[in-house]
Amino acid sequence: MRIGSPNQHLKLLCLALALALMVTWALPPVSAAAQKKSGARNTAAKKNNSSKVAQKPLPWPQNLLALVGAGAVLVVDHRGPLDPPKELYAHNAEKFYVPASIVKIITTGAALEFLGPDYRFRTEFLLTRDGDLWIIGYGDPYLVSEELVTIVQALQKRGLKEVRNLYLDTSYFEKDLILDGNTQTMSPYDAYNLAFGVNFNTITFRKNKKGQILRAAENIPLTPLAMAMAAKTKGQGTFRLNIHESPALAEVHAAQMFKCHLEDAGIAVKGEILTGQVAPERRRIYYRHESSKTLETVLRDLMKYSNNFMTNQVFLTIGAELYGAPATLEKSQKAMEAYFNRHSLPTIVMSDGSGLSRRTSLTARQMAAVLKVVQDNRHLFTSREDGQVFCKTGTMSDIKTLAGYLERPNDPDRPLSFVILLNGTNYPPKVRDNILEILRTQFIPQTAPAPALTPSAGR
Repeated sequence: MRIGSPNQHLKLLCLALALALMVTWALPPVSAAAQKKSGARNTAAKKNNSSKVAQKPLPWPQNLLALVGAGAVLVVDHRGPLDPPKELYAHNAEKFYVPASIVKIITTGAALEFLGPDYRFRTEFLLTRDGDLWIIGYGDPYLVSEELVTIVQALQKRGLKEVRNLYLDTSYFEKDLILDGNTQTMSPYDAYNLAFGVNFNTITFRKNKKGQILRAAENIPLTPLAMAMAAKTKGQGTFRLNIHESPALAEVHAAQMFKCHLEDAGIAVKGEILTGQVAPERRRIYYRHESSKTLETVLRDLMKYSNNFMTNQVFLTIGAELYGAPATLEKSQKAMEAYFNRHSLPTIVMSDGSGLSRRTSLTARQMAAVLKVVQDNRHLFTSREDGQVFCKTGTMSDIKTLAGYLERPNDPDRPLSFVILLNGTNYPPKVRDNILEILRTQFIPQTAPAPALTPSAGR
């Protein structure tokens, strides 16, 4: 049949519409629940497709930069002793950042060089004819209760049975010394530094359900100051608090703690405790105690636990040993400048030795140069990834840093050094670990294929 006229076209269109309506009426109706389920499936499918796009690993170095943002990353191959270093990757390597606790790497290197790994901190004791016992502190960072028990036993062996007055001489450190970064909180990391400070200048106690104040450990006595602080503390459990009111009060607690240990051993203290004293220049040493730990062991502990008190005790002692007592920030800064100059390193002005100070700033290149100098002592760093990484973290509220070494399986005497400096509030908690994994995968040959890493970009 020929179809050509407009009327014929119109008739065919009407016929097609009628057939379509008949087919629609013949189909069963779709319920609202079915429509909702179908819509949910479509939404889920879109979400999965979107997720698959987000999880696709980024290529190098975009995967790194997505995490680092405005921070700095540097990887250096220092090669042989006579060869110039080769930077394998650098991003913002000349910008200055607050380093936090990776500063402990610098303090550790200077301490090993100027004091020596076998150096032992000392504490001296004088006994007068009248029975007065003098304690003269020299900055020992590890005067914990276990060490005090050892000291008291040594005094007993020398015949000490009774003490009249107990004198404390802390003049080896500058009076009322407070390093920058110490914010006088009750947090243990914020403790004052003293020539004679016990248990990291913190107080430890336990409170039960009834509110009774008890020893947190059998060998840690409860001093009068500890009892007073415990009485003001709410709740129950074990507490460890910093003596935050003043360095002078921390000295009082140190002397009280030593008196408690004397009395625990059956040595009575009849008279007073007198702090802030200076021992006579002409004196006969009754007992000189040397720490049970070598400096190398102290440094390993302070790096492992990132102990600010211990680090600053070492930092201040370096200055006093090189330039004479009393220890001051200026003398320690002078010692650090000598350390930098000795190794032709760019000078880093350190306002403390632990990294608490926000006045200290450095670049990734400055930190990498220090890592080259202390490379042979990397065994003091925290070991990670089955010994493939030796590193030190730095953490404050808006600071995340990491520095150390990537070990080469086929060349163990020539590790790569790396520095990660992140300052800001937009970095997620595990960003350093993710960056480190990218660096390890990129620069260190793997014995087995490494799993693909999905970077989580900072907010």
